[in-house]
Amino acid sequence: MNEEIERLDRQRMKNLQWHLVGLGSTILLMLARHFLRSNELNDQPIGYAVLGLLVLSLVVNAATAIGIVSIGNRVRQDPALSEALYNELVQSLEASSWRAAYWGAVGMAALFAVTWFFYPVCDPVAIALTSILGGAFAYQASFYFRYRAS
Repeated sequence: MNEEIERLDRQRMKNLQWHLVGLGSTILLMLARHFLRSNELNDQPIGYAVLGLLVLSLVVNAATAIGIVSIGNRVRQDPALSEALYNELVQSLEASSWRAAYWGAVGMAALFAVTWFFYPVCDPVAIALTSILGGAFAYQASFYFRYRAS
């Protein structure tokens, strides 16, 4: 049983690590896509390259999210796994990661507010979606690095 617990824990952290890579690249590529659209460069080869990388990062996000959910379902179905992998440490890290999510979303919105002075950002959907993704990234990153440190 201990081997299975360690394997699931490693698999969960590996999925979370790749999810962070995918989510961070999605945010950066969405911003690049927005600024390329503002400069009418989306129809150029660089725009297509950014679009291809964005689709790839979304596929990585989807695959890792499915992996994280499947591990979570297996943990919830087995009481021994649930006790070992969803312990007080994980619960407290999840609760404290919400603060990081809030500040991540606020920080992304503030970044857009500061950017407004230098470069007009006129797409409220892009601002809202990127702020939400920034909050999600901050939540996942906070959980991952705090869990790894413990």
